[in-house]
Amino acid sequence: MTATFAAQLCGYRKNGAPSTSDASQAGSVEWGRALFRELGIPDDQPEVADIGRRVEDLVIADLLGMRDDLTIDRSQFIRAFDQYQHLGVFDRFRSSYVGPTMALDEVLEQFALVPKHAALTKAARLIEKVKTGAAADDQRVQDLIDTMPEESLLKLDVTVSEPGEVGRLLIGLSAKWSLRTDRAQDCLAQGSKLVSMRRGPMPHYATLTMEPRPSMLRLLAYGSGAVDCVYHLALPELRAAAAALDASKRTKSASQQCASIERMVAQGRLRDYDDLKAEVRRLR
Repeated sequence: MTATFAAQLCGYRKNGAPSTSDASQAGSVEWGRALFRELGIPDDQPEVADIGRRVEDLVIADLLGMRDDLTIDRSQFIRAFDQYQHLGVFDRFRSSYVGPTMALDEVLEQFALVPKHAALTKAARLIEKVKTGAAADDQRVQDLIDTMPEESLLKLDVTVSEPGEVGRLLIGLSAKWSLRTDRAQDCLAQGSKLVSMRRGPMPHYATLTMEPRPSMLRLLAYGSGAVDCVYHLALPELRAAAAALDASKRTKSASQQCASIERMVAQGRLRDYDDLKAEVRRLR
């Protein structure tokens, strides 16, 4: 079933291209228009500003309406969740590490003010030794901090997790209003990181999109397994648009594209928005 808010997200740019489209590609524009026709979008409906954030906000509000017992949020770093909190250990150490204090120097200064005594002299030597060792340790720590790689921290657009300060991540979504090759690669890279960095159960990870082109959807749906599936905000209308383009014979390779959509649906690689809601309902 189509997301109830899907139509309100659609619109046309000032150049007449659908907001899902790459205006430089005729096929992208054609598929976008076909999808919008099936959704009943008027030609004068303007595109939505900040569409990416708007999609996330509406999805979160919709899912929270079903499961207010879960924590559902946007733009969360994965280190905030149980399976990935170890990723923040070094950053927390780096931000809290202060190194040797001046306390040892102050003690030695006080020793210098009192009369010479064998025991005090021995204590002063020991403190000097501790001071030298602390300085060497501090240098090792600084070398570690300076040489540790600083990879970009993974953020997920929409997260569904157990409640609590550090709940387990149950579902992670990469929300892309439309797809380009680089955006698709970003989704795959996120999935690979979720797999390799976890310490615990793998969350359900998928892409949520309004992309109309089967060729772009296939980049994710037939990926390496980094993405569980692709949820489409208007899958019934997309299938109807594909059938209409196939029947019109106006779009080159529409028949193969139509068949591609049906294969992805049959294999569970391309799924309806209602399938996402069903996934959220069954969480415990």
